[in-house]
Amino acid sequence: MNWTPALASGRVSAISASRQAGANTGGAGGSRADFLRDATLPDDQRTLQRWFDTTAFATPAIYTYGNLGRNTLYGPGRWNLDSSLFKDFHATERVTVQFRAEAFNLFNHPQFGQPNSTVGTGTVGTITSTVGNPRQLQLALKVQF
Repeated sequence: MNWTPALASGRVSAISASRQAGANTGGAGGSRADFLRDATLPDDQRTLQRWFDTTAFATPAIYTYGNLGRNTLYGPGRWNLDSSLFKDFHATERVTVQFRAEAFNLFNHPQFGQPNSTVGTGTVGTITSTVGNPRQLQLALKVQF
């Protein structure tokens, strides 16, 4: 029997302002948002509909860049457990049959994506995607001779 746990803290990403902010970048990308205060919510207040305090950021004034630094937002952490079970059966002296059962994401725990992070859009602060796969089970027979 084998177990493979995988634990990861949340990935970082940046908060940006919508293209309507007008930083005059010539279409080369959006501007960063203006930072007003810490946007981190306590764990018991975080939901998929409100991952961070969206009122902690503002759209910068037209033709200006926002004052927010890079990679200031942490997404949800991830955990996963894969497992496998092998059993060998000796059919004859020279022939062995191996039964294998493998489970990926054994507990079917959802792995959520990064929160939407463009200030000025209706989905800012929400998590609308998942990453990774749902539970997968795999059975196999292997004959060795």
